[in-house]
Amino acid sequence: MEFADRLITAMVELHPWHSLFVHFPIALSTVGLLAVLLALWRRSDLFEHFAFFSIILVAISTAVAGLAGLRDHFVRFDGDTPYVTIKIFLGISLMLLASVTALARHRNPDLLWNGSTRLLYIAAYAGCFVLAAVLGFVGGSILYGF
Repeated sequence: MEFADRLITAMVELHPWHSLFVHFPIALSTVGLLAVLLALWRRSDLFEHFAFFSIILVAISTAVAGLAGLRDHFVRFDGDTPYVTIKIFLGISLMLLASVTALARHRNPDLLWNGSTRLLYIAAYAGCFVLAAVLGFVGGSILYGF
């Protein structure tokens, strides 16, 4: 029982919450981009659906990671987190791009298969990947420096 108490205390009070959630948007944006490229290459509806669900989860997990980051900003860093402005800007940009992409795909399931929207749809996935990668780098630089 003592181990369980120590584990809960460590998770809730000692360790930053942001680090528990931050890897989801990074991984999901990578998987989403790979899935949409595989869908295009293999002409696969299955991969396209998987990419769509991934981008929905990117939007949701970015919001969760952002809220946890704000909590850590005030609780762990006493409101003095390095690079906080750029992280908030990039996080909101990622959440908005993922949300708009998911909404557009929900309204028009043929975005990938339509020649006039294909490039923009793929670019949105690539943009989410780049934003998540930059966010990961900036976040890592808080811990490890440039």
